[in-house]
Amino acid sequence: MKFATNWYDRDNWPYAEDLYTVAVFATWLKKVKWQFCCTFTFGMKHSDYHADEKFKEFINRLEATLKADVTFVRGEERQPSGCGKPACGRHFHVLMTSAAPMSTAYVAWLWKDVAGSYDDGADVQPFDAKLNGVEYVLKKINKPDGDWTARNLHLVLPMEPEKIRKRTRRQLKRHEARLKHHANTETPANTMQKGAIW
Repeated sequence: MKFATNWYDRDNWPYAEDLYTVAVFATWLKKVKWQFCCTFTFGMKHSDYHADEKFKEFINRLEATLKADVTFVRGEERQPSGCGKPACGRHFHVLMTSAAPMSTAYVAWLWKDVAGSYDDGADVQPFDAKLNGVEYVLKKINKPDGDWTARNLHLVLPMEPEKIRKRTRRQLKRHEARLKHHANTETPANTMQKGAIW
């Protein structure tokens, strides 16, 4: 017979394993110098496929504008977000960075333009390492109403040299060159000057 877990014995509760998984991934991802922590919402209902295609288009257009790769970790949730967009439960929490500087205003505008509904929302904040942004993005990693994905992590996290393939080496060289190119570029932040990426 299995005995019920006491309320004070929280380390043995079922969610303790979920919290541990999030903590392990968060420790790994905190090694990255993230630029933004974002929440992207949809004003209309979308299927998994359609929502994913919208996000891919958003990243592709952002990379084309920046002329640099964008690294991201995206947590997907299928419940209403806290961003005041109740029409659709699906939304993304995203950590983003790039070798090129980005601005919060441009990233927010681009999401709304790509998502395609007047009621889509974008909350784009500069990443603050003192907050739990990484854990927040991964919070639904083990839940049926959540999912997560990542892209270009090999550009920003250390890899074992003997496991790096030729293609990855070329990508890393391009990434390093872009980092050097933008090293003295002032981050556009929220400026809306001509010539800046907003």
